[in-house]
Amino acid sequence: MRLSLRARITVMFVATVLGVGLALIGLVYAYLKLTPVPVVASFPGTEDGVVIDGAVPVADEILGRVLTASLVALALLTALAGVVGWFVAGLVITPLRSIADDARAVTRGDLSARIDYLGPHDEVGELAETLNAMLDELADAVERQRRFAANASHELKTPIATIQTVADVALSGEDADLRPAVTQIREVNARNAATVSSLLQLANVQVRDRDAVDLAALCREAGAAHGVPVDAEPLTVVASPTLVRQAVDNLVRNAVVHGAPGTANLALRRTPGSAEITVSSGGDVLDPVEVATWTEPFTRARRTAGAGHGLGLALVKAVAKAHGGSLQLAARTEGGLVVRLLLPA
Repeated sequence: MRLSLRARITVMFVATVLGVGLALIGLVYAYLKLTPVPVVASFPGTEDGVVIDGAVPVADEILGRVLTASLVALALLTALAGVVGWFVAGLVITPLRSIADDARAVTRGDLSARIDYLGPHDEVGELAETLNAMLDELADAVERQRRFAANASHELKTPIATIQTVADVALSGEDADLRPAVTQIREVNARNAATVSSLLQLANVQVRDRDAVDLAALCREAGAAHGVPVDAEPLTVVASPTLVRQAVDNLVRNAVVHGAPGTANLALRRTPGSAEITVSSGGDVLDPVEVATWTEPFTRARRTAGAGHGLGLALVKAVAKAHGGSLQLAARTEGGLVVRLLLPA
Protein backbone atom coordinates (compact mmCIF):
# COMPACT_ATOMS: atom_id res chain seq x y z
CA MET A 1 0.00 0.00 0.00
CA ARG A 2 1.39 3.39 -1.02
CA LEU A 3 1.55 6.06 1.67
CA SER A 4 -0.08 9.44 1.25
CA LEU A 5 2.05 12.53 0.68
CA ARG A 6 1.44 13.66 4.26
CA ALA A 7 2.52 10.27 5.60
CA ARG A 8 5.64 10.24 3.40
CA ILE A 9 6.68 13.70 4.62
CA THR A 10 6.16 12.56 8.23
CA VAL A 11 8.20 9.40 7.68
CA MET A 12 11.03 11.42 6.13
CA PHE A 13 10.98 13.84 9.06
CA VAL A 14 11.04 11.01 11.61
CA ALA A 15 13.75 9.13 9.70
CA THR A 16 15.91 12.28 9.65
CA VAL A 17 15.55 12.83 13.40
CA LEU A 18 16.20 9.14 14.12
CA GLY A 19 19.22 8.98 11.83
CA VAL A 20 20.83 12.15 13.19
CA GLY A 21 20.12 11.02 16.77
CA LEU A 22 21.68 7.60 16.25
CA ALA A 23 24.74 9.15 14.62
CA LEU A 24 25.15 11.59 17.52
CA ILE A 25 24.76 8.83 20.11
CA GLY A 26 27.33 6.73 18.26
CA LEU A 27 29.84 9.59 18.17
CA VAL A 28 29.39 10.34 21.88
CA TYR A 29 29.67 6.66 22.79
CA ALA A 30 32.83 6.22 20.70
CA TYR A 31 34.37 9.36 22.21
CA LEU A 32 33.68 8.19 25.76
CA LYS A 33 34.91 4.68 24.93
CA LEU A 34 38.18 5.77 23.32
CA THR A 35 39.05 8.85 25.37
CA PRO A 36 40.45 8.22 28.89
CA VAL A 37 39.26 10.44 31.72
CA PRO A 38 42.08 12.56 33.32
CA VAL A 39 42.68 11.73 37.03
CA VAL A 40 44.73 13.77 39.52
CA ALA A 41 45.36 12.30 43.02
CA SER A 42 47.18 14.09 45.87
CA PHE A 43 48.47 12.31 48.97
CA PRO A 44 49.58 14.72 51.74
CA GLY A 45 51.55 13.48 54.70
CA THR A 46 55.12 13.81 53.63
CA GLU A 47 57.19 16.90 53.38
CA ASP A 48 56.33 17.55 49.73
CA GLY A 49 53.31 15.27 49.44
CA VAL A 50 52.62 12.84 46.61
CA VAL A 51 50.67 13.82 43.47
CA ILE A 52 49.59 11.28 40.86
CA ASP A 53 48.53 12.63 37.48
CA GLY A 54 47.08 10.09 35.01
CA ALA A 55 44.10 8.94 32.93
CA VAL A 56 41.70 6.01 33.23
CA PRO A 57 39.10 4.70 30.74
CA VAL A 58 35.39 5.19 31.40
CA ALA A 59 33.88 2.15 33.07
CA ASP A 60 31.68 -0.10 30.97
CA GLU A 61 28.87 0.27 33.51
CA ILE A 62 28.86 4.02 33.02
CA LEU A 63 28.99 3.64 29.25
CA GLY A 64 26.02 1.28 29.40
CA ARG A 65 23.98 3.72 31.45
CA VAL A 66 24.84 6.60 29.15
CA LEU A 67 23.88 4.52 26.10
CA THR A 68 20.59 3.39 27.65
CA ALA A 69 19.63 6.91 28.67
CA SER A 70 20.54 8.24 25.22
CA LEU A 71 18.45 5.62 23.41
CA VAL A 72 15.44 6.23 25.66
CA ALA A 73 15.72 9.98 25.05
CA LEU A 74 16.03 9.36 21.30
CA ALA A 75 12.92 7.13 21.32
CA LEU A 76 10.90 9.85 23.04
CA LEU A 77 12.30 12.48 20.67
CA THR A 78 11.44 10.31 17.65
CA ALA A 79 7.84 9.86 18.83
CA LEU A 80 7.57 13.61 19.37
CA ALA A 81 9.06 14.17 15.91
CA GLY A 82 6.37 11.92 14.42
CA VAL A 83 3.56 13.96 16.02
CA VAL A 84 5.16 17.29 15.09
CA GLY A 85 5.98 16.05 11.58
CA TRP A 86 2.39 14.94 11.00
CA PHE A 87 1.01 18.39 11.82
CA VAL A 88 3.77 20.20 9.92
CA ALA A 89 3.15 18.00 6.88
CA GLY A 90 -0.55 18.84 7.12
CA LEU A 91 0.27 22.55 6.99
CA VAL A 92 2.59 22.01 4.03
CA ILE A 93 0.01 20.17 1.90
CA THR A 94 -2.95 22.43 2.80
CA PRO A 95 -2.49 24.48 -0.42
CA LEU A 96 -2.41 21.24 -2.43
CA ARG A 97 -5.74 20.19 -0.90
CA SER A 98 -7.21 23.55 -1.87
CA ILE A 99 -5.94 23.02 -5.43
CA ALA A 100 -7.51 19.53 -5.49
CA ASP A 101 -10.88 20.92 -4.31
CA ASP A 102 -10.85 23.55 -7.05
CA ALA A 103 -9.87 20.92 -9.63
CA ARG A 104 -12.79 18.73 -8.52
CA ALA A 105 -15.14 21.68 -9.07
CA VAL A 106 -13.88 21.91 -12.66
CA THR A 107 -14.29 18.15 -13.08
CA ARG A 108 -17.94 18.47 -12.01
CA GLY A 109 -18.48 20.77 -14.99
CA ASP A 110 -17.86 24.24 -13.52
CA LEU A 111 -15.34 25.52 -16.08
CA SER A 112 -15.41 28.97 -14.48
CA ALA A 113 -13.77 27.68 -11.28
CA ARG A 114 -10.15 28.68 -10.75
CA ILE A 115 -7.50 27.86 -8.16
CA ASP A 116 -7.58 30.56 -5.47
CA TYR A 117 -4.02 30.49 -4.10
CA LEU A 118 -2.94 33.46 -1.96
CA GLY A 119 0.41 32.12 -0.75
CA PRO A 120 3.94 33.12 -1.79
CA HIS A 121 5.16 32.69 -5.35
CA ASP A 122 6.91 29.40 -4.59
CA GLU A 123 6.63 25.97 -6.20
CA VAL A 124 2.98 25.63 -5.14
CA GLY A 125 2.26 29.12 -6.45
CA GLU A 126 3.81 28.23 -9.81
CA LEU A 127 1.70 25.05 -9.92
CA ALA A 128 -1.49 27.00 -9.21
CA GLU A 129 -0.61 29.60 -11.86
CA THR A 130 0.12 26.91 -14.45
CA LEU A 131 -3.11 25.06 -13.70
CA ASN A 132 -5.13 28.28 -13.95
CA ALA A 133 -3.59 28.99 -17.35
CA MET A 134 -4.46 25.46 -18.46
CA LEU A 135 -8.04 25.89 -17.22
CA ASP A 136 -8.33 29.16 -19.14
CA GLU A 137 -7.25 27.41 -22.33
CA LEU A 138 -9.63 24.51 -21.63
CA ALA A 139 -12.58 26.82 -21.01
CA ASP A 140 -11.82 28.76 -24.19
CA ALA A 141 -11.59 25.54 -26.22
CA VAL A 142 -14.90 24.23 -24.83
CA GLU A 143 -16.59 27.57 -25.46
CA ARG A 144 -15.26 27.66 -29.04
CA GLN A 145 -16.54 24.13 -29.62
CA ARG A 146 -19.94 25.04 -28.17
CA ARG A 147 -20.21 28.16 -30.33
CA PHE A 148 -19.21 26.17 -33.42
CA ALA A 149 -21.85 23.52 -32.80
CA ALA A 150 -24.49 26.16 -32.06
CA ASN A 151 -23.62 28.26 -35.11
CA ALA A 152 -23.47 25.24 -37.39
CA SER A 153 -26.82 24.03 -36.10
CA HIS A 154 -28.40 27.45 -36.67
CA GLU A 155 -26.97 27.61 -40.19
CA LEU A 156 -28.33 24.16 -41.02
CA LYS A 157 -31.81 24.77 -39.64
CA THR A 158 -32.78 27.27 -42.35
CA PRO A 159 -32.05 25.12 -45.45
CA ILE A 160 -33.53 22.05 -43.75
CA ALA A 161 -36.72 23.96 -42.95
CA THR A 162 -36.84 25.20 -46.53
CA ILE A 163 -36.50 21.67 -47.94
CA GLN A 164 -39.21 20.46 -45.57
CA THR A 165 -41.58 23.18 -46.74
CA VAL A 166 -40.90 22.45 -50.41
CA ALA A 167 -41.49 18.76 -49.81
CA ASP A 168 -44.78 19.48 -48.04
CA VAL A 169 -45.90 21.66 -50.93
CA ALA A 170 -44.94 18.98 -53.46
CA LEU A 171 -46.81 16.31 -51.50
CA SER A 172 -49.92 18.46 -51.46
CA GLY A 173 -50.04 18.29 -55.28
CA GLU A 174 -51.52 15.53 -57.42
CA ASP A 175 -48.39 14.35 -59.27
CA ALA A 176 -48.31 10.65 -58.35
CA ASP A 177 -44.91 10.09 -59.99
CA LEU A 178 -43.14 12.50 -57.67
CA ARG A 179 -44.88 11.45 -54.47
CA PRO A 180 -42.63 8.46 -53.50
CA ALA A 181 -39.41 10.42 -54.10
CA VAL A 182 -40.67 13.50 -52.29
CA THR A 183 -41.91 11.36 -49.40
CA GLN A 184 -38.45 9.82 -49.01
CA ILE A 185 -36.83 13.26 -49.21
CA ARG A 186 -39.16 14.51 -46.50
CA GLU A 187 -38.39 11.57 -44.19
CA VAL A 188 -34.62 12.01 -44.59
CA ASN A 189 -34.98 15.74 -44.08
CA ALA A 190 -37.05 15.19 -40.93
CA ARG A 191 -34.27 13.01 -39.48
CA ASN A 192 -31.74 15.71 -40.36
CA ALA A 193 -33.92 18.29 -38.62
CA ALA A 194 -34.02 16.12 -35.48
CA THR A 195 -30.24 15.73 -35.60
CA VAL A 196 -29.67 19.47 -35.92
CA SER A 197 -32.09 20.14 -33.07
CA SER A 198 -30.25 17.65 -30.85
CA LEU A 199 -26.90 19.19 -31.80
CA LEU A 200 -28.21 22.58 -30.76
CA GLN A 201 -29.42 21.15 -27.45
CA LEU A 202 -26.06 19.45 -26.88
CA ALA A 203 -24.20 22.70 -27.52
CA ASN A 204 -26.39 24.61 -25.06
CA VAL A 205 -26.53 22.23 -22.10
CA GLN A 206 -26.20 24.61 -19.15
CA VAL A 207 -27.84 24.40 -15.74
CA ARG A 208 -29.77 27.65 -15.37
CA ASP A 209 -32.94 26.72 -13.46
CA ARG A 210 -31.93 24.63 -10.44
CA ASP A 211 -34.90 23.61 -8.33
CA ALA A 212 -36.16 20.74 -6.21
CA VAL A 213 -36.99 17.88 -8.58
CA ASP A 214 -39.19 14.95 -7.56
CA LEU A 215 -37.30 12.22 -9.38
CA ALA A 216 -39.85 9.53 -8.54
CA ALA A 217 -42.69 11.49 -10.16
CA LEU A 218 -40.48 12.39 -13.12
CA CYS A 219 -39.53 8.73 -13.67
CA ARG A 220 -43.17 7.63 -13.47
CA GLU A 221 -44.10 10.22 -16.10
CA ALA A 222 -41.36 9.02 -18.46
CA GLY A 223 -42.34 5.39 -17.90
CA ALA A 224 -46.00 6.09 -18.57
CA ALA A 225 -45.17 8.02 -21.74
CA HIS A 226 -43.28 5.06 -23.21
CA GLY A 227 -45.13 2.16 -21.60
CA VAL A 228 -42.21 1.10 -19.41
CA PRO A 229 -42.62 -0.29 -15.86
CA VAL A 230 -41.15 1.90 -13.12
CA ASP A 231 -39.80 0.98 -9.68
CA ALA A 232 -38.95 4.26 -7.92
CA GLU A 233 -38.48 5.13 -4.28
CA PRO A 234 -39.30 8.70 -3.14
CA LEU A 235 -36.28 10.88 -3.88
CA THR A 236 -35.76 14.60 -4.46
CA VAL A 237 -32.67 16.34 -5.84
CA VAL A 238 -31.76 19.94 -6.60
CA ALA A 239 -31.28 20.11 -10.37
CA SER A 240 -32.66 21.55 -13.59
CA PRO A 241 -36.14 20.04 -14.05
CA THR A 242 -36.03 20.61 -17.81
CA LEU A 243 -32.65 18.97 -18.37
CA VAL A 244 -33.25 16.03 -16.01
CA ARG A 245 -36.65 15.32 -17.58
CA GLN A 246 -35.07 15.36 -21.04
CA ALA A 247 -32.24 13.06 -19.93
CA VAL A 248 -34.57 10.47 -18.38
CA ASP A 249 -36.90 10.60 -21.40
CA ASN A 250 -33.94 10.03 -23.73
CA LEU A 251 -32.79 7.01 -21.74
CA VAL A 252 -36.24 5.41 -21.68
CA ARG A 253 -36.80 6.10 -25.39
CA ASN A 254 -33.42 4.55 -26.26
CA ALA A 255 -34.27 1.43 -24.24
CA VAL A 256 -37.61 1.06 -26.04
CA VAL A 257 -36.24 1.75 -29.54
CA HIS A 258 -32.98 -0.21 -29.36
CA GLY A 259 -33.87 -2.94 -26.85
CA ALA A 260 -35.88 -6.10 -27.31
CA PRO A 261 -39.65 -5.40 -27.24
CA GLY A 262 -41.17 -5.50 -23.76
CA THR A 263 -37.83 -5.74 -21.89
CA ALA A 264 -37.26 -2.09 -20.93
CA ASN A 265 -37.67 -1.06 -17.31
CA LEU A 266 -36.83 1.95 -15.16
CA ALA A 267 -35.69 2.05 -11.52
CA LEU A 268 -34.75 4.83 -9.09
CA ARG A 269 -32.62 4.19 -6.00
CA ARG A 270 -30.70 6.26 -3.48
CA THR A 271 -26.98 5.49 -3.26
CA PRO A 272 -24.40 7.10 -0.94
CA GLY A 273 -24.25 10.73 -2.02
CA SER A 274 -26.28 10.38 -5.21
CA ALA A 275 -29.53 9.36 -6.85
CA GLU A 276 -29.23 6.44 -9.29
CA ILE A 277 -31.62 6.19 -12.23
CA THR A 278 -31.23 2.80 -13.92
CA VAL A 279 -32.71 1.99 -17.32
CA SER A 280 -32.18 -1.54 -18.61
CA SER A 281 -33.38 -3.52 -21.60
CA GLY A 282 -32.77 -6.89 -23.20
CA GLY A 283 -31.48 -7.59 -26.66
CA ASP A 284 -28.38 -8.78 -28.46
CA VAL A 285 -25.13 -9.51 -26.63
CA LEU A 286 -23.06 -6.35 -26.93
CA ASP A 287 -19.33 -5.69 -26.99
CA PRO A 288 -18.39 -3.78 -23.76
CA VAL A 289 -15.63 -1.90 -25.61
CA GLU A 290 -18.10 -0.68 -28.22
CA VAL A 291 -20.69 0.19 -25.57
CA ALA A 292 -18.16 2.45 -23.83
CA THR A 293 -18.05 4.66 -26.96
CA TRP A 294 -21.81 5.20 -27.23
CA THR A 295 -21.73 8.41 -25.19
CA GLU A 296 -19.76 10.04 -28.02
CA PRO A 297 -21.89 11.90 -30.59
CA PHE A 298 -23.06 9.84 -33.61
CA THR A 299 -21.29 6.60 -32.61
CA ARG A 300 -24.48 4.63 -31.99
CA ALA A 301 -26.11 6.08 -35.11
CA ARG A 302 -23.44 4.38 -37.22
CA ARG A 303 -24.27 1.04 -35.62
CA THR A 304 -28.06 1.34 -35.81
CA ALA A 305 -28.58 3.14 -39.11
CA GLY A 306 -31.96 4.82 -39.31
CA ALA A 307 -32.85 4.09 -35.66
CA GLY A 308 -31.73 7.46 -34.31
CA HIS A 309 -29.30 10.31 -34.71
CA GLY A 310 -26.75 9.05 -32.15
CA LEU A 311 -26.92 12.10 -29.86
CA GLY A 312 -29.28 10.85 -27.14
CA LEU A 313 -26.66 9.35 -24.82
CA ALA A 314 -24.22 12.18 -25.54
CA LEU A 315 -26.90 14.63 -24.45
CA VAL A 316 -27.64 12.64 -21.29
CA LYS A 317 -23.93 12.54 -20.43
CA ALA A 318 -23.68 16.30 -20.91
CA VAL A 319 -26.66 16.82 -18.59
CA ALA A 320 -25.10 14.53 -15.98
CA LYS A 321 -21.76 16.35 -16.07
CA ALA A 322 -23.47 19.74 -15.90
CA HIS A 323 -24.99 18.62 -12.58
CA GLY A 324 -21.77 17.08 -11.26
CA GLY A 325 -23.00 13.55 -11.91
CA SER A 326 -22.07 10.80 -14.34
CA LEU A 327 -23.47 8.35 -16.89
CA GLN A 328 -22.48 4.68 -16.83
CA LEU A 329 -23.15 2.10 -19.55
CA ALA A 330 -22.73 -1.64 -19.06
CA ALA A 331 -23.45 -4.52 -21.45
CA ARG A 332 -25.46 -7.33 -19.86
CA THR A 333 -23.96 -10.80 -20.09
CA GLU A 334 -27.33 -12.25 -21.13
CA GLY A 335 -27.79 -9.55 -23.76
CA GLY A 336 -28.99 -5.99 -23.68
CA LEU A 337 -27.81 -2.86 -21.92
CA VAL A 338 -27.91 -1.25 -18.48
CA VAL A 339 -27.58 2.53 -18.27
CA ARG A 340 -27.14 4.33 -14.93
CA LEU A 341 -27.59 8.07 -14.54
CA LEU A 342 -26.09 9.34 -11.27
CA LEU A 343 -27.09 12.76 -9.93
CA PRO A 344 -25.78 14.33 -6.68
CA ALA A 345 -28.36 13.99 -3.92
